[in-house]
Parts: sequence; C-alpha cells; structure tokens
Amino acid sequence: MDIYRVYYFSLVFQSCISLGLAAWLWAKAPHQSGIKPLALFCVGIGCWALGQLGMHLGDDTVAALGKRLVNCGPINAVFFLHFVFRFLQRDRPRQLLAVYLLGIVTLVLIQLLDMGTLAPWLGFRRYYFFPVWGWIPGIVVSSISIWAYLLLLAAWPAAAPKQRGKILAIWFAGVWGSGASLMFLNASLGIDIFPYSVILLPGYALLLVFGILRYDLMVVNLWANRLLAWLVLMAIAVALASLLLSVAARTGFAPLAAMPLWQLWLLGTAMLGVMLVLEGPSRRAMERLVFPGAHLEAGVLADWRLRLDAASSWQELERIAASTLGAHLRQPMRVVLGDARPAGDGAGKPGVHCYLAAGKDGKAPHWRSDLMAWEGATPSVTRVGEVFGALLAAAAARLDQLLRYAEHEKERLQQAHLLELGGLAATVAHELRNPLNIISMAAVMAPPEVRAEIRAQIERADHLIQDLLSYSGEVRLNRQRVPVAELVQRVAAGHPAQAIALDVDEALCLHIDPMRGEQILGNLIGNAMAMLRGRPDPRILVAAEAHPDGWVLLRVCDNGPGVPADLAADLFQPFTTRRPGGTGLGLAIVRRLVEAHGGSVRLGERAGWTCCFELLLPGSP
Repeated sequence: MDIYRVYYFSLVFQSCISLGLAAWLWAKAPHQSGIKPLALFCVGIGCWALGQLGMHLGDDTVAALGKRLVNCGPINAVFFLHFVFRFLQRDRPRQLLAVYLLGIVTLVLIQLLDMGTLAPWLGFRRYYFFPVWGWIPGIVVSSISIWAYLLLLAAWPAAAPKQRGKILAIWFAGVWGSGASLMFLNASLGIDIFPYSVILLPGYALLLVFGILRYDLMVVNLWANRLLAWLVLMAIAVALASLLLSVAARTGFAPLAAMPLWQLWLLGTAMLGVMLVLEGPSRRAMERLVFPGAHLEAGVLADWRLRLDAASSWQELERIAASTLGAHLRQPMRVVLGDARPAGDGAGKPGVHCYLAAGKDGKAPHWRSDLMAWEGATPSVTRVGEVFGALLAAAAARLDQLLRYAEHEKERLQQAHLLELGGLAATVAHELRNPLNIISMAAVMAPPEVRAEIRAQIERADHLIQDLLSYSGEVRLNRQRVPVAELVQRVAAGHPAQAIALDVDEALCLHIDPMRGEQILGNLIGNAMAMLRGRPDPRILVAAEAHPDGWVLLRVCDNGPGVPADLAADLFQPFTTRRPGGTGLGLAIVRRLVEAHGGSVRLGERAGWTCCFELLLPGSP
C-alpha cells in the first residue's frame, strides 16, 4: 500500500469519525456546556476532509465543490470560539455576534472570489494552492483560534482541577491539530515534501472530544477503550499480513504473494471484526446451554427486586424467594429466614440463608445472606446465588423495617384508643356509681332474696367499672426486686378457699412492680377459680423457672374445661371471655401489664393440665 492510499484513507477516516462524533454529541450529550458548538466544529472538520477527498479523487465538478468545503475554515474557527465561550461559561453575546458576522463575511468573500487554485503536485492529480491574498483570511482564522486558546490559558489559574484537566486536553488537541495540518501548506510554500502530518489529523477530533467529556460521561471512556483496542488489533493485523506476504513470497506461494498488502490487511481486519462481533453472543449462548440461569441481565434483577419487595410477611418472602430462585436456576431451592442456620433439614438441597447479623465495632445489626450446599456449583452459578442473596437481604431489611413501623403504628393507635377509652370509662364510672349507690340504699327494705340479687348485680357492675378503669388507665411502674415465691404466696393467701399448688424456686426473683405483679397473678388465678367452680377435684398450679437471657417463665395452670378453639386466637383481646358473667377484660389487662414490663403472655400447654397460661417476665439477679 503506497503513501497516497494511506493519505486518502486517513481523510476518509477523518470525515467519518468527525461527522459521527458530531451526530453523537448532538444526540447524546446536549446537557453538557458548549456541546452544540463543538458538534458544529466537528462537522466543519469532517467537511474539510470530504473537500480534500473531492479535490484529489473527483472530477472537475466534485473538485470545485471540494474546494468550497475547504474554504469554510473561517466559520469553523468561529464555532470553536463559541464552544470556548460556553465551556468557560462566559456570557458575551455581543462579542460572539461580532465574531460570527466577521466569519460569515470572510466566508462569503472567499466563496465569491473563489479563493485558491487546484493544480497537480507531487503524485496528487489536484492539490490546493493558496493565492497571494489568501493569507488574509488565514490571518482571520488564526486570530480567532489564538483568541480562543488565550481565553483558555487565562482561565487556567482559577479553574478547578477537573476544569484544568479539560483545558489541558483542549490545548493538547489543538497542538496535535495544528501540527498535523501544518504540512498541508507545503505546496503553497513551495516545499516539495509529501504532507505526512495530515495523516495524523483523524486523531484531532477524537482527542478534543475525549479530553472534554471523559470527566463527565463514562460512556466516552468505554468507547475510547474500545477504539484503542481496535487500533492495536489493526496494527497487529497489518504486521501479520506483511509477515504472511513475506513468507509466501519466499515459499513460492505466488497467488498469496501477489495479493496487495492492503487487500490482505482489509480481509484480515474484516475477519477479526466478525469474530469480535460474534464472540459475545456465542459466549452467552454457550453459557446458557451449559449453565442454565447463570446469565444475569438488568431486566432479571429488576424482576427479582419487584417480586421480593411485594412480600408482606416473612412466610410470604420465603415462599417468593424460593420459587423465584428455583425458577431461574431450574431446580428446587430452599430459602430460610431466621437467626439460626438450619441443620439437617433439607441437607444437600441448595438454598439461601438470610439472617440479621450482629453489628461489629458498635455498628447496627444488618441483614446478610449465606449460600447453603452450593459446593458443587460453578463460579457463574454461585455468582447468581450471591447476587440473589444480596437482593434477598435488602428485601428482608425493607420488610423488617415495614413490620417494625406497622407494629409501632399499631401501638400508637392502641395507646390513642386506650386514652379515648379511659376518658369514656371515667365518665361511665362517675355517671353509674351514683345511681348504683341509690339503688343499693333503696333495696334495704326489699326482701332478703331480692336484696341479695340486687347486691350481686351491683357488685358485678362495679367490678366491670373497675376493670374498665384498670384497662384504659395509664400504666406506671415502680420496679423492684420481687421474690417469685413471696409474690405467689401473697396472691394465693387471698384465695383461701382454693388449694393452689406451688412449684417455685425460692431463689427466683423478678424485676417488676409488685402491685402490678399481684394484679397479674390475681387476675389469672381468679379466672382459673371461676372456671373450676362446681367441678370435682379442682386444681390450680403456679410454677416458675429460670429462662435464658435473665428472664423468668411463670405458668398458671388449671384442670378446668380448657379454652375453646374458636376463642384461642382472640383470648387476650378486650371483651373476650370464656366464662359466663365475665367482663372480658381480665386477660386483656394481664396482657397489657405484662407487655408494659417488656414481657409476653400466651396460652401454652403443660402435661396433665387442660389450660395453662405462660408469662415471660424480666428477672432480677
């Protein structure tokens, strides 16, 4: 390949890359300051290269058009100055308008006077020669360009580091472009040396755009990386083609040796390009075939996130996670949510364990995930599990936060409800007690059996009022160290008619309000006695034992009729009762007082007993 073909190829490359950059800048980076003038400047560079090609390779008509494109230099210099104004954020509309008018007038004069002549030079059929007066527009173009570079130089001291990097890149590109175009003047200066430097002009637009946008757009760096890789591969292809031709000539393989170097290079480059284009799809297709589900795309991750975030409970999150991961990997998967890693259950079945990990060095606990039984998985499939585990941990953290918020909101609403109920209960107590006292005094003269019935109903009404006030009132605690045995004995002493069995360690102590403790046990024992009334062999057991983490487990059991299944779920709700004549507030009060101490109460089971309430209360050393 002779030097003239290289020269023409560089012009083709320059026109393609400059016009391509202009279109990309106009479409992809309009928000960057000064991008539109820079795009127009790139258009001017591309048109200059097209004009050169028209002069060298076209007929007379095309050559004349090419000369007109080459003569558009003044307006292109104005585009560059406009870009510099915008780049430096200098609002000078009057100066810019004056420069545009100067550039347009110069351009019109050049076109009207048909500046420049085309004549053979060296091996070129036509080459551009400046006339004697042609140096005047050249001075205009140079002055505008120098003004732009001086503005950049003046902005350097006050510029931020990022802005300085861009200014330096513009200066470097300008030096490159000026040096590359310098030998274009050889013919006009009477220097009969081939314009080698023009071959380097395609790098001017690339360096300029890359230097400006590399700090703002990551995609520019990615494309620069790809372009450099292609240039290296093209250079390697040329070297290999030359070596192949040399070997073919020495071994007597005439057909291959006779092939021009540029054709062999073009063929090798095309084959290399096809291989590079097909490499990615082929690799992904083989991965899908050998490792189904191992390929992750943005759409898959977005779908996983939406599915996991839709869960409203821990059970639902486990189910959705297991089905989603299993469907992607095309095999059954298990997902376990909880602090303790499961052992034995589903051994050998791969899955993900997501749990709340304790924070280190004073940091808050956080959700994380571990893979279970993934030892035989390939690295790509393992990566899928790790990514899914990270999304699952994020979904678990979100669900945990939502459930905590829901619980907090529930407590807030309950407190508001209790305040409202407390006001109502106080009003009812005040309004009812006076009439009840009047009824009680008026019944003194009634027959004994009537008087006894009235007294019983008045006591029942008074008991209901007391329960309402107790349930809806504010819970204030005076915590003390209370021995469990003494507390149980005091409450049992208030019920001498019923034998109460005790199974309590004398050393166990609670950290509670003793008055509230007596109220809790008194309600539970009173409830048990009411259920045992009229039954043969009534028995009540109060047991206590130490529980991990400093808690004490209390049990109050009886051998009564038990709790119906339809009442078990709502047993601790207000106005839910399992005995005739009950107010339905006793167990609700127990629950409220226990939770005020930070504990919990539930309906449990104990062998030999039909009903057993379990209370978890804070212990005291």
